Amino acid sequence: MAVYIDYTVCVVKDERVSRTMIIEMLKKMGISKIVASTNGQIVLEKLKSQKADLIISDWHMPVMDGLEFFKAVKKEEAYEDTPFLMVTVEDSKEKVVEALTIGIRDYIVKPLSKNSFESKVKTLLKF
Repeated sequence: MAVYIDYTVCVVKDERVSRTMIIEMLKKMGISKIVASTNGQIVLEKLKSQKADLIISDWHMPVMDGLEFFKAVKKEEAYEDTPFLMVTVEDSKEKVVEALTIGIRDYIVKPLSKNSFESKVKTLLKF
């Protein structure tokens, strides 16, 4: 197993079980620098003082949904090119197209498979 300790990944999911599962998968990949929160507004503040190499977000969250969070992050110059992975139950073609149209680079529909998640993370971090 390769160790990717130099990367910081931001995880924004309001559901504790899903957030914990994603964090554990990242740790098993060797990524230990993880900024996590239950909503995008909290993470936006954290990202002002800590740079993330990848952002993983849910679509449906309190305070700010995943699309609003994505748009807010991309307004920050430091995050213009940061990859963003949407992990959600939204599986309709219209929703996927909506996310991709605003610039989200990749999208995974839950339930989350370990192999597809690891593959997407590696691709987005350019392993």
